[in-house]
Amino acid sequence: MKSLWRISKHSDLEGLGGEKTDGRWHTAARGKRIVYLSEHPALALIEVLANLKGNPKLFPDSYRLMKVNVADGILEEALVPNILESNWRDDLNATRNAGDSWLAGGTSPLLAVPSAPSPESWNYLFNPLHSDAVRLTIEWSRWIAYDKRLFHL
Repeated sequence: MKSLWRISKHSDLEGLGGEKTDGRWHTAARGKRIVYLSEHPALALIEVLANLKGNPKLFPDSYRLMKVNVADGILEEALVPNILESNWRDDLNATRNAGDSWLAGGTSPLLAVPSAPSPESWNYLFNPLHSDAVRLTIEWSRWIAYDKRLFHL
């Protein structure tokens, strides 16, 4: 069994945020559910920190870390960096098109994608509407205090 990680205000894998907000690997639309997961809890934290905006004094005091178990035998696909354009990190249209195409195809519940802030690391897109989605389960979810040193400018 493999574990994946998520940081979110929500403690579920419904993917409702995908309907409301564009992400690096998808465009928001009604009925479009997607959940971003990471291969390691530190990568999940890096992804959150890379997307925080505003005054660090106003950042939250804690975050919800979720451990997600992926059952053995779950089909996953991968978008490896060498098949992406060399400027993929700067081309949101290309990455969104790739993620949207995978999601629309419905071929697998997971798509491994490179992390923009840490391109040798892997994030996973999860399609909660896929028939195998029930084979991903939350082992636990807990609040963790941010180490305030992360917010030094």
